[in-house]
Amino acid sequence: MNFFVNPGLDRHKILRLSGLSLLAGLVLLLSYSCSSRSVDREVGQKEQSPSLSFDHIPDYEELTRLLYDWAASRPEIMDLHSIGQTPGGRNLWWVTITNKRTGTAGEKPALMVDGNMHALEWIGGMAALNFIRRLLEGYGHDALVTKLVDTRTVYVLPRVSPDGVEMALKEKKIIRSALRAASESTGENGLYMKDMDGDGRIVFMRYKDRNGPWKPHPSEERLMVARSPQDLDGEFWRVLPEGLIEGFDGENIKVKPALEGVDFGVFFPDDRLVDEGEQNKNTEPELVSEVLDYVKEIKAHPNIFAHVTCHSFGGAILMPPVNAEEKMPSADRAVYDFLAGKGSDLTGYEAITYLSLRGGQNLDRHISTEIGWLYNVRGIFSFVTEFWNPLKAAGLSINGPMSLWLGGFHPLEDELKLLEWNDRELGGQMFVPWHPFDHPQLGKVEIGGWDLVNYFYNVPPEKVEREIAPHADWLILLVLSSPRLEIGALETKAIGRDLWQVRLVVENTGWLPTYGSQKALDNKKVDEVTAEIELSAGLKLVDCSFQQKIGHLSGRSQQRSTSTWWSYEPGTADRSVVVWNVSGPAGGRITVTVRQSRAGTVRKELILN
Repeated sequence: MNFFVNPGLDRHKILRLSGLSLLAGLVLLLSYSCSSRSVDREVGQKEQSPSLSFDHIPDYEELTRLLYDWAASRPEIMDLHSIGQTPGGRNLWWVTITNKRTGTAGEKPALMVDGNMHALEWIGGMAALNFIRRLLEGYGHDALVTKLVDTRTVYVLPRVSPDGVEMALKEKKIIRSALRAASESTGENGLYMKDMDGDGRIVFMRYKDRNGPWKPHPSEERLMVARSPQDLDGEFWRVLPEGLIEGFDGENIKVKPALEGVDFGVFFPDDRLVDEGEQNKNTEPELVSEVLDYVKEIKAHPNIFAHVTCHSFGGAILMPPVNAEEKMPSADRAVYDFLAGKGSDLTGYEAITYLSLRGGQNLDRHISTEIGWLYNVRGIFSFVTEFWNPLKAAGLSINGPMSLWLGGFHPLEDELKLLEWNDRELGGQMFVPWHPFDHPQLGKVEIGGWDLVNYFYNVPPEKVEREIAPHADWLILLVLSSPRLEIGALETKAIGRDLWQVRLVVENTGWLPTYGSQKALDNKKVDEVTAEIELSAGLKLVDCSFQQKIGHLSGRSQQRSTSTWWSYEPGTADRSVVVWNVSGPAGGRITVTVRQSRAGTVRKELILN
């Protein structure tokens, strides 16, 4: 979830975790490389795509095996490669899906999807994997999926933080992104989270203290409620995260900054600097290698027009602006509202801006984010999906951003309703009953409370598939909203002896204009549409150039209503005509290529006759 950013974590005060061996990752890579080659040789017939299991989260080894098996089962539409390795020796797997017979991936408009930017948010990675599964299984059977794969490209980075996910799966603790530690947390004392009672979950500890700030709810002892000013006498408690205390003096306790508190989301390039030449000069590559590898790969794919990063939790589709000072052209605002609205219709999630999610908190502090960089600098329509809202599932009505509710600004009745829903629908699994434990430092304590890892950040296993399935439908719509160049006509006619006029009609048949976003156009991040002619031997151009610039072609995104003169775009701004004069004998061959990075590349041949 994006609003759990630790404002005190200095991005330049990170220590690279030492002692992690690259050998295991290398051995795994080599073994899978060999196995994949042998599988590729055996793929002669259409194979059933290996299934994705929703009853558990795959670890790195299972994820790797699944991706290799998928690529082997549908080699005509899926490629898999690594864009880099983590400090833990794990590969950052990059999936490319498109029909190779209809053109290369880079010559088609592309959507980028990533998951597990944050290690604990497993459902985001599952949603990214489910989208791959949906495309592989739907190709050749589902008309929209088939059209998408034939005419567009999809890139998926299903696990941005494989090191962090692996540790989170094993220890079930709150890990932001990776295993690198903040320098200020390595040398100071304090409480660090640890599974003390060995039940595989890290929840809370409570113990009696005459000056404690909490007391049990009068009718529901599981819930702890804050002491009011008039609570002067009675039995009071302290509540802490479950764990141990380094350097405990018997009295003072403070929570130690998380050793795994590094947030990849704040390491993307500064979204205020359109000139990207010097943006990462102060970022040490070894500290955030995963993000730097990802940024490099995105820059290498200028055909990406839109992006979605999959997170949890909150039940929301977020879009820019992120910061109060950001400006957005009205045309882009309309596109964002429309596309996010479609996502909201399909998923039931709320479509809001990231700025609204912040709820008026710390607005004087600029936040650099992935979606901020992608939109404000590169002009890519970028969204955050925050899957799963346990509060909504429990029937709670929330006024204002969910971040305020999570900050404690909500009525106590909400917690009672949530607990009742947990007992009724989840068999009590979301709340660990308080139970006694002899703590080696605090003595007699009780361990229990809300299971944030498994039931707030993530969806109960039996609800995972149903929760993420509609999101794949939205991603399909999002891909198909791209611009797309097509050749409407290519004709010749004789205008003299061995003199020909070649007439090309170019159309944008996509929904968005060829430049994608107005921001990309304003920031000069997109090229113009160009048409180029190639001639066989014996043919020559007459009074014209081989390459002609067309500019940009509109799409359908600004066609909103015909009830007024101001809500539609008349004319044929989606079409352009290019003419060349060619001299030479009949029978010569001409080839015309039309290209633009975000709208694709199309070609056509013609014989002069």
